[in-house]
Amino acid sequence: MILYLITYSKEDEAVRIIQSIHGFVLEGRPLRACFGTAKYCHAWMRSMAEGIYSALEKLGIHWISVGSYLELEGVDSFKKSFDGLLDSLQEKANSMKLLGL
Repeated sequence: MILYLITYSKEDEAVRIIQSIHGFVLEGRPLRACFGTAKYCHAWMRSMAEGIYSALEKLGIHWISVGSYLELEGVDSFKKSFDGLLDSLQEKANSMKLLGL
């Protein structure tokens, strides 16, 4: 699947182009066009997720395993960031005590 994102300054321009190309058959394949918000377009996100899932399956990697790993990694990363923030706040508090503030 090839995906293009086009930004228009006026909504009516976007409506006209979407209406004119959606369903148009190019080289035996119908084109699809829809509204979206930059790269967060629903179609783009679905396409990217399907591509990643498909690539993982081809490699024999199970999505559930990846999800569990990412969840643990995310929690660990958050904990490290939070601990760093707490340490910085404690240092700031200690500095203020030394200065008598």
